[in-house]
Amino acid sequence: MMRIEHTMVLGLSAALLVACGDDTPSGNPDAGGNGGVVELSGEITADTILTKDKEYYLTALTYVVSPATLTVEAGTVLRGDPGSALVVTRGARLVTSGTESEPVIFTSSSEVGERRSGDWGGIVLLGAAPINVTGGKNQVEGIDPNENRASYGGSDDTHDCGSLRYTRIEFAGFELSTDNELNGLTVAGCGSQTKLEYVQVHKGKDDGIEFFGGSPTARYIVVTSAEDDSIDWDFGFRGRMQFVLIQQNPADADSAFEADNQQDNNDASPRSKPTIYNATLLGPRGTSGTQHGMVLRRGTWGILKNLIVTGYPKAAVDLRDTATVNGLTMSPAELLIENSIFFDSVIHFDDDADKDDDGAFDEAAALSDAARNNRIDVDPGLPDAFNLTRPRAVPPASSPAASGGASPPSDGFFDMSATHIGAFAPGGADWTEGWTAFPAS
Repeated sequence: MMRIEHTMVLGLSAALLVACGDDTPSGNPDAGGNGGVVELSGEITADTILTKDKEYYLTALTYVVSPATLTVEAGTVLRGDPGSALVVTRGARLVTSGTESEPVIFTSSSEVGERRSGDWGGIVLLGAAPINVTGGKNQVEGIDPNENRASYGGSDDTHDCGSLRYTRIEFAGFELSTDNELNGLTVAGCGSQTKLEYVQVHKGKDDGIEFFGGSPTARYIVVTSAEDDSIDWDFGFRGRMQFVLIQQNPADADSAFEADNQQDNNDASPRSKPTIYNATLLGPRGTSGTQHGMVLRRGTWGILKNLIVTGYPKAAVDLRDTATVNGLTMSPAELLIENSIFFDSVIHFDDDADKDDDGAFDEAAALSDAARNNRIDVDPGLPDAFNLTRPRAVPPASSPAASGGASPPSDGFFDMSATHIGAFAPGGADWTEGWTAFPAS
């Protein structure tokens, strides 16, 4: 598409380049008006609204800076050029207000059929909630370490980075340098007022979603065809998640969950300890490949219940490092993997045949203990879930996943009625219908 460039200013220093003859915004700084193309770069420093009647292009790293809130209305599409990303800095917020029929979409600026993972950088949310690195603050990976707008961490455990609702993020995750990549969605130091609901990350070059510390909430989450880990956490992540679907591509993927506390100090505080209920983790099936279901290491703890983990060529669960194992064996336990179904993986629990990385701990004996209410080699009934063009992961009403689940916590966030196992109630509604998409390119 040819874009005729004009310039206007949002806030104090945001550069927006507008085409199609509409270079005069109406009202408070926004991108409203009567159609046109808007290019986003630089800084957004005042409250701004993006509306579906325009086409938006991220042309470079674009920073939303305090005290601005960037609001994206239902049906709006933002396309990212190579080297671009949307970075919401500490004190700023991103609010996406999609609906089931009109999701907000962040995607590549390349033509359909030519889009690839890593075409652009994705979304970065930076907050002031606690992380467990020395000094309590850090620079987010994937951005120049000398960029002072890329810092996160603090002391506000409720910090609000914004809310994402009915939002898709596609073909993101560019590489700044070797092993220094942005994810589809990076959530760093965001507190409990940060809310993710009905969010899909598809075809990410690095991780689908990575959480660095903090305590955000997330439910109705879909991560598909990530080329590294689907969901990754570290630096003291203590968030809550419910209703999570992960589908891994056999061509490129690592773990569905890769979970750390901290590499340099496995016992650093606050310790990573998320609470996750009702997840379905779909591997690529078959006996070749490097994918694990869950790699829990470097001292992470957590409460992981009502999971279906199926189809992994490596272990469904791999515990590493004695600091992680200690969470499972201490009394009371701080790492719980319970009320779950493990089916059709090459091995369910890592047996240290390749390498003893957990002090010779017998994972199979511990996680098969009847007191944990886990079921091994029980078929949950998901024949269409592995279809890469449209996974159907709702089990039939007769599925064994209909029973044996734990009751989620009564804390105002979790749906306590979801005592089934997996992301979907057997025989129930498919909550991914209408707003997700699974394009190959």
